[in-house]
Amino acid sequence: MGRAALLPILLLCACGRDPGKGSPAVQDATGDRGGGRDAELLDDTGMPDAPPAADLGPGEDALPGEDTGRSEDSHHGEDTAPEEVRGPGNCGFPYGFSPWDPPTTPPDSLPGKPTPPGGDDGIDPVAHPEPLPPGFEVRRGGTRGEIVLPLYEDDMPVFGRALPWHGETRCFELPGGPAWLSEAEAWSLYRRIAERTTDLPLDVTPGVRAVLGIRGASPGTFAWNGNPPNRFNDTLVLLWVDGDGTPRVREHAAHTDTGPVDFGWHASSSLRPNRRYHYANGWHNDYSALRIQEEGYRVRDDTNKNGHWDSDRNGWLPPAGEDHDRGGSLHNIHCASVDGPLDDAAVYNTSAGCQVIPGIDNWVLFIEDAWTAPGDPVSYFLVDARDIDPRVWGDCTADGTHACPFRIETLPFRAVGDTSMAGEALFDAYSCSDADERGPELVWVLNLDVSGMLHVVVDDVPGDGKDVDVHLLEGDDPLACLARDDAALAWDITPGRYLVVVDTWYGQGKAHPGPFTLDVWLD
Repeated sequence: MGRAALLPILLLCACGRDPGKGSPAVQDATGDRGGGRDAELLDDTGMPDAPPAADLGPGEDALPGEDTGRSEDSHHGEDTAPEEVRGPGNCGFPYGFSPWDPPTTPPDSLPGKPTPPGGDDGIDPVAHPEPLPPGFEVRRGGTRGEIVLPLYEDDMPVFGRALPWHGETRCFELPGGPAWLSEAEAWSLYRRIAERTTDLPLDVTPGVRAVLGIRGASPGTFAWNGNPPNRFNDTLVLLWVDGDGTPRVREHAAHTDTGPVDFGWHASSSLRPNRRYHYANGWHNDYSALRIQEEGYRVRDDTNKNGHWDSDRNGWLPPAGEDHDRGGSLHNIHCASVDGPLDDAAVYNTSAGCQVIPGIDNWVLFIEDAWTAPGDPVSYFLVDARDIDPRVWGDCTADGTHACPFRIETLPFRAVGDTSMAGEALFDAYSCSDADERGPELVWVLNLDVSGMLHVVVDDVPGDGKDVDVHLLEGDDPLACLARDDAALAWDITPGRYLVVVDTWYGQGKAHPGPFTLDVWLD
C-alpha cells in the first residue's frame, strides 16, 4: 500500500508474529470519537466478584471535582478539617513538611559498610540498618495466627486517615477540586489508580490484601509535591474487601525512597515506580512485616547518598555523583520508629530503600490490618504521582496526545500514522538527544510486567522529505527520555510504564512531518 493511501491513524496488532513476518490483522482506530463518556471510568474492569461500584457523583461517570450531590457539611470524623480551616480549592491538609537541605558533602559511611574501590552492577540487597527493636510482643487473633510486633518507643502521633472510617466521608484533593468520598468511593478511586496506571488487575478476592504506594503525594492528595528527600511525604494505601463484600481503605503517610545516609556500596536504592511488586506476609528484623518475594528487579542506586532519585526528570542535587540502575532485593515494607510531629520527622537511617511507615502506633495499625497469615501474598503497586493514568480522572478516547495516548496492549505491535494529519507539537527536545523535534508527535503507552530487550522501529525513507524519530520515555516528560533514534532503538527493559513517542524532526527551517509505520516487539 502506498504512502498516499495511508489513513491518518491505524493501529495494528501483530499478535504472535514478528514484525515483517506476514500481514497482521488491522484494527481501524479512525472511527467515531464522539462525545460519549467512557463507560470504564469507574469500575468496568472485568474482575469477578468485585464489590458494588462506587460512584464519584450523581451518575456513574461523574468526573472528579464535579458536583457530587452531597453537602460539604455531610462529612464527619476527627481527621477531617472543619470548613473554616480549608483553603479555597483544597482540603486544608496540615501537610507542611519542613524543608531539608541536602548536604554539600557525602555523609560518613556507617561502620562496617566500607565502600570498595570498584564494583559491578549485579544484584545487591538493600541495607536494613535501622536500630533493632528492644523487644517483641506476640499477639494472637482469630484465623491469622500469631503476629509479632516490635517494641519500639516513639512519640509519633497516630495518622488520622489510617483509622477505620466508621461510615464518614473524607476530603480528597482531586485534579478537579476537593471532593468528599465515602470509603467505597475511595476504594474505587485507588483501585482505578493501580489498575489504570499499570494495566494489571487488583485481586478483589475477599480477604486478600493489596498495597498502593503513591510516590510524591501525601495521603488524600494526588498532585506531585516535588518528593523532597528525607521526609515521610508519600502515601501507602492498604486495600481489601471483607467477606461480605465491603471494601476497606487505610491511608498511611510513608516514605518510598531512601534516607540520605551513606549505607555503603550498593546498599541504598529506590524501587522503580509504575509497576507491581510481589510481597507476602513475612518478616523484617524478626517482626511481622511485608516481605518482597522477588530478587533481581531493577532499582535506582543512590550513588551519591543524598536520599534523592537523581535524574534529569527529578533534578540533580548535591553532592555530585551519578545515580545508576542495578539489580536489587530485600525492599520490605516495615516500621520506621521516629519521633513526631510528622512534618519534621526525618527518615535518615530508618530506610535504605524499604517502604516505611513512621511511628510504632501507625505501624501497628498498618500491620494488624495487613497481616492475614504467614506467606499470604500481597500485591504492591507503586505509582509515581506524575504518572497516574489520565483515564483515572476523566473521559479519555485515545487520540495519540499526551493527555490521551494510544495504548500498546499486545506485543508484537504495529501502528501506522501520519504526523502531518494528527498529533501535537508539545515536546521540542529530549534529555537523551540534542535533536530538534519541534514538529508534531504521537504518543503510545506501553505497560510491561516482564523484562526483555524492547525494540522500537519506525520506517525511514532517506530523501523523501519526511523525517520522524522514535523515543522511549519512562514518564510523560521530555526529561524522562531513555533512548532516541532516527529509525530503530533497543532497550533492556524491565516491568513498568513507558511511553513510545514518534516525533517530527525540525531542520532546514521547517518541520518534516509525514506518514510512518511503527513496530514494537520484545525479545
